[in-house]
Amino acid sequence: MSERHHIEASGEQAVAVGTNSGIVSTGDHATIDARTVHLSTNAVRHPAEVAAPPGTTNLPAPANPDFVDRVELLARLEAALGEAGPAVPPVVHGLGGTGKSALALQVAHRHRHRFNPVWWLSADSASSLTHGLADLATRLDPRQHLAAATSAERAEWALSWLQAHQDWLLVLDDAASPRDLAPVLGMTTGRHIITSRRTTGWRRLAQPLPLDALPSDAAVELLMRIIEPDGPDDERVLACLAEELGHLPLALEQAAAYIESTAISPAAYLDRLRRYPGRMFAASAASGREADDQRTVARVWQLSLQAITAQQPLAGDLLRLLAWLAPVPLPRGILEGVHEDLGEDPFAVDEALALLHDYSMITLTRQTVAVHRLVQAVARLPDPADPHRTVEAITTARERATLLLEQVLPETPLFNVLGWPRWRELMPHLMALTDRTTAEEENLHTAGLLVAASGYLQGDGHTSTAIACAQRAVDIHTRLQGPDHPATLVARSFLASAHRAAGDLETATPLHQQNLADHERVHGSHHPDTLVARANLAYLYALQGEPARARDLHQQNLTDMQRLHGPDHPHTINARANLASSYRDMGDLETAIDLHHQAVTDYERVYGPDHSETVTARSNLAYAYKLAGDVDAATALFERVLADRKRLYGPDHPLTELAHQFLEGTRTARDHEQP
Repeated sequence: MSERHHIEASGEQAVAVGTNSGIVSTGDHATIDARTVHLSTNAVRHPAEVAAPPGTTNLPAPANPDFVDRVELLARLEAALGEAGPAVPPVVHGLGGTGKSALALQVAHRHRHRFNPVWWLSADSASSLTHGLADLATRLDPRQHLAAATSAERAEWALSWLQAHQDWLLVLDDAASPRDLAPVLGMTTGRHIITSRRTTGWRRLAQPLPLDALPSDAAVELLMRIIEPDGPDDERVLACLAEELGHLPLALEQAAAYIESTAISPAAYLDRLRRYPGRMFAASAASGREADDQRTVARVWQLSLQAITAQQPLAGDLLRLLAWLAPVPLPRGILEGVHEDLGEDPFAVDEALALLHDYSMITLTRQTVAVHRLVQAVARLPDPADPHRTVEAITTARERATLLLEQVLPETPLFNVLGWPRWRELMPHLMALTDRTTAEEENLHTAGLLVAASGYLQGDGHTSTAIACAQRAVDIHTRLQGPDHPATLVARSFLASAHRAAGDLETATPLHQQNLADHERVHGSHHPDTLVARANLAYLYALQGEPARARDLHQQNLTDMQRLHGPDHPHTINARANLASSYRDMGDLETAIDLHHQAVTDYERVYGPDHSETVTARSNLAYAYKLAGDVDAATALFERVLADRKRLYGPDHPLTELAHQFLEGTRTARDHEQP
């Protein structure tokens, strides 16, 4: 049997006031439980007999004149408040800083004259909920004896009042646990609006309404309502600032308030944000009102992370790791092996991701996981005052993210066509990670990611980025291993090829020549890496219109490849295809067509008929047919090449466009030949 609370009444008769659900104080904490409160008949009137004074409200702030967007959510909240009979209360949930409380406050102000009372309750703990209800009781019946009762007793009286009256509105703000709200939500004679960072646990209690960051145009509008731009330049800067802040309302208001109170320009703020992000994220927003140190993006998420890591420390490790990747969806399968590096089992990783999602720190689906760019920015910044953001923890997270991507990237990006979809998914994350890694933090794993990225980017037509990646990899290997290390030579080979792919033959030529000379000096003339360097130089000579020099190098390579690898090795097949192109460029079309035919047959057997290298070999054969005057055979092959490249690369890829040009040119030549 539960313990009863009594107020001594000097012999006066006591009356029971309450419902089946009550609030009880235990030590320093107050929790909702099954209680009946006994008070003196002179201490309090029965709740059903007490009418709410007109305009009873405690809304924490006026309606926000700068409130923007949220049209759909406002309409859904209005509909929930307008439903006849008992309604399932809405819970607006999302990342801290998305404006959940601001949205609830806006709706509450709109209905101040329809509902009475309109009462704002902090629901971040059962204790806060108890004190908020106790304050409501005191406002409803400010008699001396009730005001002198305990918080638990006054809260119980408030619950009884709510059950006995209609047309009231409770806003339960920042609900930490759905369980804490169950007794309050049982009061069905009025209306509730709930806000929470918690995503799950609301089934049967409330109707979830997810709240994301603002659309880009609304984010800019919010800034411009607070900051009056001086002209088009300011408007452009504000758009950049909104993007930098991930369109998050709290961060936007924080930035606008800082700009307004310090009288600096938007451009100056953006510069400070990029140079000193940690200080700016922690800077209090003050604009004509006292600064609130608790309402900064850094502080809001620190509190969330404290609650999360108290339940599951692994969640903090995962969030810091994800903070180094791009703010776009990451395939969940990528994280399958991360548990081994973290010393955990896969179930622990699942539970940690679920917890982060529950607190809206990440967006989790069955296929992907994503983190808001501003959450990432804060999670990557060391803060000596935050135990979750020590230098050691953040450094470890970056190193783990680097190893994770290195392990899951498909090999041989230029040839592994089956791996291209995975490359497309992971390239944003690889570029984000390497861009955020400083020169002091770079290591050989960073260089490995950059070399692999350069290879893929060359094949995908992004040559300027491919050059930048390769150059950075060369610099890392040279600094850490020296100019003659094999890994340094490989990186330099990728750099030369990237310049060649970009059409900058003037830069590519000395790089390829020096590369071959260095390989021969370090490895010898018959080493596999030397043969690759020789093939690259031969290809360059062909592009420069020197087919004889190219042919001699390709012939030497074919001989060495057959000896080293055998006739069916991909390198040998590639050497034969390159030699065929050299004969074609020299005008020996009969020899070229024979070699190209053999290359197509070899590629189909080794790689398969739909592989990108097979398609390229088929295109080379078609071109040789066209030069030889067999336009019918050339047209049929080019039609197949175009269809294959649309399937492999998409309709707008440079290689697809090249195939289209070849086909159209061949068709035109065929039409001219016909009478």
